[in-house]
Amino acid sequence: MDPFNIIVKLDGQKFDLNIHPEEAATYKILYNGGLVGAITLGNDGETWNAISVRELAPEVEVPMYEYNGAKDDVRILLEGNHAQEIGKAIAAYRG
Repeated sequence: MDPFNIIVKLDGQKFDLNIHPEEAATYKILYNGGLVGAITLGNDGETWNAISVRELAPEVEVPMYEYNGAKDDVRILLEGNHAQEIGKAIAAYRG
């Protein structure tokens, strides 16, 4: 599957994320050209699990996303609610 974009609301702010599908329900998440991490659908078919940049292959071909407190109101962390909201948006996009 080709990369695609989604818009997701996190902590009251909308983000346009670039999604790169990988193998078996795993998706790399990019924001402003930087890699945030990845998420994968859990065995229950409902819960999304985060994969940090450090856990991904060391030869990642894109720069890592870096939070800029002066410009970014909300920091994107692939944990808890953020991973679930991004996963729901991906599932809705895929139909």
